[in-house]
Amino acid sequence: MRAAIRCLAVALFLVVVAPPVGARERGDAPRGATQVERVRIIDNAFRPQNITVARGDVVRWVNRGTRTHTTTSNTGLWNESLSPGDTFRRRFRQAGTFRYHCTIHSGMTGRITVTS
Repeated sequence: MRAAIRCLAVALFLVVVAPPVGARERGDAPRGATQVERVRIIDNAFRPQNITVARGDVVRWVNRGTRTHTTTSNTGLWNESLSPGDTFRRRFRQAGTFRYHCTIHSGMTGRITVTS
């Protein structure tokens, strides 16, 4: 009976407390794994304004504001209009610096630095 209770307690612990097998926290990704970095659009600003990601990572813009904005590459690599609640994702496969802006609101600018 005691052995059965111990087994039940261990099983309950694994279900309730232990993380699922393979679960990882944000900073615990294995080397070479793709990360998704979020840029929020709030109050006519990209937050954070400047980010650094690894080559192959994805940047996901999320419009959390109440107005439509764009995320537009300064060199024409992408141009996406985001209504409130919309998202846009782009994978960065090359190292370098990628500047972008909102074509609707001239003061909104951002920079993505991609490391190798």
